Amino acid sequence: MKTQMMHVAKDPGRVLVGPKKLGSCYARIVADKDGSGRIETFDPVSGTWSLAPESVTFSEVWSAPSAGIVF
Repeated sequence: MKTQMMHVAKDPGRVLVGPKKLGSCYARIVADKDGSGRIETFDPVSGTWSLAPESVTFSEVWSAPSAGIVF
């Protein structure tokens, strides 16, 4: 008997969660090379994603509503 398990690739740079709306900004969780994740926020002026401030937590990003837009 064979069992198939669903597996999500966690390749470095892959967006795992997001974008999500956090107050006045957008955030996402991105996979790192070592298998962990990092939180990034979107800068609308430059149009780029950068490392989020330490005050933004993973649980905030997970529980935030979806942004509903594609960047």
